[in-house]
Amino acid sequence: MSADTVATRMREECRAAPAGRPCVLLLANVQYAGEVLTSTEPARVAEILAPGFRRFEGREVWVMAEFDPDLVAPPRIAEYEVNLPTPTSTGGAAEEEPAAARRLGALAASELRQVPLPVWRLLSSASGVPTTEQALLSFAEQQPDVLVVDEGRSSVAFRSEALLHAWRRRQPWDSVAQSRTVEALVSAMADGRPGLWSQQGPVGRYATHALPLHAALAGALPRLVADGRLLAQCSATVLHEALAIAHPDGVPYASVAAMLHYLEVQGISPSSHGEWVAWLHHAALSAGRAELAEQLLASGVPLPWRTIWTHWRPTGIFGQIRDEAGRVDELGVAVGESGLTVVTARDVTTGKNAYPKYRYIRQEWIPVTGEPASAPVEVRASLSAGDLPWSNARRSPGPAAPNVTFAEHTDSGWQLGTSTLPHPPNCPSGVTKGLYVDGRWVLAGAGGLFAVSVQAAGSATQDTYRKRPLVAAHTRSAPWPLPPSASAALRGDGMRDWLEETFGAGICHRLAEDQLPQGLDDPAARGFLTETGLPEISDFLHLAITPRGDRCLPEVAWPGRGREVPRQRRARSEAPSSGPFFELGTWMYSRLLLDGSTGRLFRDTTGGSPDPVAGSSLTQFFVMVRLYDEFRRTHFPYVADHKDAQHNLARWCEEIDGAAARAEAWRLILEGHDFEDSTWDLASYGAEWV
Repeated sequence: MSADTVATRMREECRAAPAGRPCVLLLANVQYAGEVLTSTEPARVAEILAPGFRRFEGREVWVMAEFDPDLVAPPRIAEYEVNLPTPTSTGGAAEEEPAAARRLGALAASELRQVPLPVWRLLSSASGVPTTEQALLSFAEQQPDVLVVDEGRSSVAFRSEALLHAWRRRQPWDSVAQSRTVEALVSAMADGRPGLWSQQGPVGRYATHALPLHAALAGALPRLVADGRLLAQCSATVLHEALAIAHPDGVPYASVAAMLHYLEVQGISPSSHGEWVAWLHHAALSAGRAELAEQLLASGVPLPWRTIWTHWRPTGIFGQIRDEAGRVDELGVAVGESGLTVVTARDVTTGKNAYPKYRYIRQEWIPVTGEPASAPVEVRASLSAGDLPWSNARRSPGPAAPNVTFAEHTDSGWQLGTSTLPHPPNCPSGVTKGLYVDGRWVLAGAGGLFAVSVQAAGSATQDTYRKRPLVAAHTRSAPWPLPPSASAALRGDGMRDWLEETFGAGICHRLAEDQLPQGLDDPAARGFLTETGLPEISDFLHLAITPRGDRCLPEVAWPGRGREVPRQRRARSEAPSSGPFFELGTWMYSRLLLDGSTGRLFRDTTGGSPDPVAGSSLTQFFVMVRLYDEFRRTHFPYVADHKDAQHNLARWCEEIDGAAARAEAWRLILEGHDFEDSTWDLASYGAEWV
């Protein structure tokens, strides 16, 4: 059983148990969890599910988990532990002839417990012992203490799980044997007919469920998932298992493995193999992997729906993507000279907590091709309040657009005004609205918009996806690399262009050598001010830097010098150096001061902050500011990649300037504090969404 299946059964048992007292659950043979034998499901049950299942619908729950410590590591959280006696006999330990031992080792190397004879023959050949199916059947029938042949004499299994794992330990396969198995399976299916492997005999069914695991053990999974014709044939559950085996330290950034990982964390749990391949195709198109998308279509797997065009943001990517559509808050339709166009709007109102400045980004799209019909424009009214007569807020296009239907995606599925149309595909929570136009569904939400064609057959609505995996994702993301533009800026290359790319052209004010104040001796600070220039920034993290021409960088005294300071503030008011100090602007209700002797930045703590350190240098400080600005402007479609981006941003800042990242000001920033300015108004949904 998978961890999700175990969790579902645990819920059912708790719900059916007598009321009024705690539930006690015993999970037996946890070490044998999982559809395949090389599985992370035992660890997911023992380390995540069992310790975390403490209450259910208000009732206390006690979980006891039985496991074999030779196969599953002891859970880190265990209130009580009972050690059972070690079995006196493991069975099947008698010495076998080398050829017989290798046949049993090949059978144990299978990823399924019940192994068809053609699959055993293929595995035997991969282990260097070619043979026939009849010879293997005769051999199995001569091993009644070890093997069991099914009634139809078409498949074989070990008599017990303990025997199977004993032979796995006794005859372990190396990566070479696993590679030969991958080649044999791929070769066998290449000679078959187009279509689903699962419908092409026992070897095809085995390849569907086991090829990703053999590839992971051979170190070849990245090559497998990069080939869409092979990827399309592999089941979703086994692909997730294989990712965990191949990438124990996390899936690489922006890889196909990461694409698969984020499909799982979105909660996508397809009800059919075709639905899974449809989402693979959509994710590949959205990530710009056109070749992979074409290969998926060429696999011959029939799809219940297909993405025609997409402006949906790929998940697991840091920062803005050129020409991305951005979040869609409203969806509408307009009639122009060339026909119907789809209209999207995004709320970019700022100052919502005090003095709102209502603004919306509006754009039109051609529904057939997805090409922009207009450039983005800023307007002051939403679609529902503006001059657009048909939007998702009104849901009634009227006789002028009779073939248009709106739909809303809720926790209970798609809500349509009519049942005669094919329903949109089952979607994750980031997709919030739909518009049926020109024979296709245009779907929109947190990640942008895309269009799909839906087959009439099987178009009825389905159960909604969960917002996240039931237990946990099989994998996690490996640390993301620092963006190349940030790395270059830290080396002193391209900082000016990088800052002006987001804060606006001409915002960096260079100073001539004779404009630098006397006492500014740090060469790095002098170089930054003359080559990059002091950026003019406002309304961002309460940061206000306003260069003032010849009066730029006025020299100021360190707070507390020349006057009596209360004893409780004296320690933190002591100057970090002999200075002099120059005022750049304000940050977090305090002045931002540049130490002329060291080039370091400080807050003067007039707001009472106990930790005045702002950064080690101008370059480091503005790289961190620029990275955070990129983060706050990004339209992350889902909670998972938003949190991954936030985590990696904090890690980058720690690497860039550890002292600053650990100081109170940056700690508040990186943990997502609401600063009541426009910082959170650009893209993020805020605390409720996260």
